[in-house]
Amino acid sequence: MKNYLEHTNISVVEPHNTIQLILSAMPNWSVRGQGEYLNAQNEKIEWFHVGDETFYIAIDSLGKGDAPYWTSRFTGLNHLGFVVENLDKTIERLTQAGFDMDHWGSEHPHRKSAYYMDKHGIQIEFVEYISDVAAERNDYSL
Repeated sequence: MKNYLEHTNISVVEPHNTIQLILSAMPNWSVRGQGEYLNAQNEKIEWFHVGDETFYIAIDSLGKGDAPYWTSRFTGLNHLGFVVENLDKTIERLTQAGFDMDHWGSEHPHRKSAYYMDKHGIQIEFVEYISDVAAERNDYSL
């Protein structure tokens, strides 16, 4: 079996905003599981698994405040990156859902990307690869 990343877990204040951003961009994903539990401080925590049959993002309501802006120096998650089939259509769906682009990715002949921020300051990148050739897609010298 090939190794792969199965999931990542992020904590936010309002999970539904982050879930809406992700599902607006990737309509083939869904909330594949969800629930509630009481933590050690007797706080009700919501949790969601958002993804497909192979990969998901665990999103819970344990967050407090906002994530640091991506240009700040900090230790922790900088952004989540997702490959999409058509970046222009993804941007259109995100715009219709009320999300504004934060910035474009660097220009590259074999890929293009756009970055969005959820309500909590978590940065999410959407990238479309223009080439099927791995060496072109992964060329960082350009």
